[in-house]
Amino acid sequence: MGISLQKVDFTYQVDTPFEGQALFGVDLEVKDGSYTALIGHTGSGKSTILQLLNGLNIPTRGQVVVDETVITPTSTNKDIKQVRRRVGLVFQFSESQLFEETVLKDVAFGPQNFGVSKEEAEKLARQKLLLVGIGEEFFEKSPFELSGGQMRRVAIAGILAMEPNVLVLDEPTAGLDPSGRQELMDLFQELHQKGMTIVLVTHLMDDVAEYADWVYVMQSGQMILSGTPQQIFQDISFMEDIQLGVPKITKLAAGLQEKGMRFDHLPIRMEEFLEVVKHG
Repeated sequence: MGISLQKVDFTYQVDTPFEGQALFGVDLEVKDGSYTALIGHTGSGKSTILQLLNGLNIPTRGQVVVDETVITPTSTNKDIKQVRRRVGLVFQFSESQLFEETVLKDVAFGPQNFGVSKEEAEKLARQKLLLVGIGEEFFEKSPFELSGGQMRRVAIAGILAMEPNVLVLDEPTAGLDPSGRQELMDLFQELHQKGMTIVLVTHLMDDVAEYADWVYVMQSGQMILSGTPQQIFQDISFMEDIQLGVPKITKLAAGLQEKGMRFDHLPIRMEEFLEVVKHG
């Protein structure tokens, strides 16, 4: 059934001197099995939307529908607890959420919090740790003895151990080196290919082009554009005007087009570009 935001407003710290509206009448749909990207500048409302998707925030106006659960301004924690299991949220620098004395205990904590037995939770934890590339030799270590990249994998395993249907990723590769970044993006793609719905917030337009099948563009708390990556990245001047830009290969192709090279549409991935060159 997927997830939808319907005419959603969100205001932080209502009725205080720090009150500020972050979202204005946002409509958005995340289809089951999709790989959806949210892009926009810092402060555009992306992270606020992610926290609405799993019930960490509730709308100030409008409603969020997650499968059969409807979240409205009057919803309570009890009403939406299961949403937080179905929609797993991986925060930026998610390793900062680690707290248990061993890696295994940390990953098993989430499932136990939702009523899974300790034995079953540890079984899930082992499976998900291996899935994210953390070997058994690390299970009984303190998570704080691991490298930054390993700690992030442990945090992601903790989300996966709750067996969500949807994985929501807020800049999941921020601060990682190129190889660590690619390994994580490969993992998310593998999960998507196995049927998991992915929602990605990123500043990297190349990742949007490579992985997403639908894109929402946010600006100042409003949805200003949506479409496939192929559609979104054709208008280079618009994307540059809003200071997001386009994939590197799209920018290169546009430069070559100005010099006389012909494209039916500007390529957004290297394979597309090479195909044009090969048959050009």
